[in-house]
Amino acid sequence: MITEFPRRITIDGFVYEKQSPHDDAMYYDSKDNPSEITSRYISLYPNGELTYFWNGIEQRWNKHFEVVKEIAN
Repeated sequence: MITEFPRRITIDGFVYEKQSPHDDAMYYDSKDNPSEITSRYISLYPNGELTYFWNGIEQRWNKHFEVVKEIAN
């Protein structure tokens, strides 16, 4: 169970940045991913489930994500 949403995650090698909360999830967007469908409005839920929006419908995205570790200076 996710208690604090990470600032950055990777999915399929693309970096996604935390955007804004919605319902009980967090939106993430990627500047790296060229896909019109999966580059924005990716939702990460506290249970680790990922979804994406396409044509106004939220779809389950059966992918795994990795947290990008922040390096302290």
